[in-house]
Amino acid sequence: MRLHRPSKGFGHLACGDHFSRQHRPANLPLQKQFPLPAPFRYFFVIVLGAFLLAGCQQRPRNKSISFYYWKTGFHIDSPEAAALRSNAVTTLYTRYFDIDFSPADSAPRNISPISWDTAALLTKIVPVVYIKNRVFEKLDTTGIHLLSKNVYKLVSAISEAKKINSPEIQFDCDWTESTRKEYFLFLAAYRSLSKQMISATIRLHQVKYPGKTGIPPVDYGVLMYYNMGAIDAGTGNSIYDAAIAARYTPAIKTYPLPLDIALPIFAWGLQLRDGKVVKLLNKMNFLHFENDTNFTALPQNRYAVKHACFHGGYYFKENDLVKTEHVTEAQLLHIVEQVNSNTNHRIRNLIFYELDKENLVLYEKNSFGKILDRTD
Repeated sequence: MRLHRPSKGFGHLACGDHFSRQHRPANLPLQKQFPLPAPFRYFFVIVLGAFLLAGCQQRPRNKSISFYYWKTGFHIDSPEAAALRSNAVTTLYTRYFDIDFSPADSAPRNISPISWDTAALLTKIVPVVYIKNRVFEKLDTTGIHLLSKNVYKLVSAISEAKKINSPEIQFDCDWTESTRKEYFLFLAAYRSLSKQMISATIRLHQVKYPGKTGIPPVDYGVLMYYNMGAIDAGTGNSIYDAAIAARYTPAIKTYPLPLDIALPIFAWGLQLRDGKVVKLLNKMNFLHFENDTNFTALPQNRYAVKHACFHGGYYFKENDLVKTEHVTEAQLLHIVEQVNSNTNHRIRNLIFYELDKENLVLYEKNSFGKILDRTD
């Protein structure tokens, strides 16, 4: 929660000073002004001390911070473990696998199931399964029920390997008006098998047009507040664009599902050639180019390639440009204010995408707590 700041008149006082520095006649002891029997004086001091101590302490939060974990191999590095501890994180929304149905396939298939390391888990795990929308374009009712059974079996096997007993699962799918029936049938079928709480990711367009895209039959949604701009060579930020978000945010107020909000702390680069994007450089931020002599810093988060080179597993030609994108702490604070101002403070919990030491270096240690405090 955000604490109320004292008025400017008390801006220079330490916490509690404005209680003790009351106006009273000069050189007159406090006990002469307010005569109290000795037992009551002691009681007054104890109560006043407890009151001042409570006023100086931060109120407990009734909302939480979580992170997405989106790697195929589960391993928490030291900076990541420190971020979990310092933010009192109790839950990691963890990608288990993807589901796709490519033109070359005769049935849906799982892609890159997660593998666990041997370390003890630091948090509760909520499995997340990403399903490409085209899966539901190709399945009939029988196929959807079979898919729900297969997904349930694989999720259960992955959890059992790490002795995880999660009462919840989350599905991530950018469904459309044409696939809503099939996707919602899948969610209902999975619930009947697992008896678990189910959450689903919600995109901004699904919030704005619920009459077209429908409301998924889940316990709550997670609003994905990113990837809203164009990936191009222009000056905009494809991860977050305040003007685009403003077109959708007012609709959150009437959306019938409880909503957590997922905020972007990831970064990427766009490799540009002849004014066009030739490659998306995942997990690369401005720090990767700042101290590399093969690149020259330019305005607007851009870097020019001085010499043909390999960097971070990517090949760059001379005169290519790199445009880096991420969302700053100030922008994340603005997002929370933007949502709150349009939704009667409907934000519940925050989930940051994603937990990765490459992302954490872009923020101060207390950034995530400051953002959570701004939700109230």
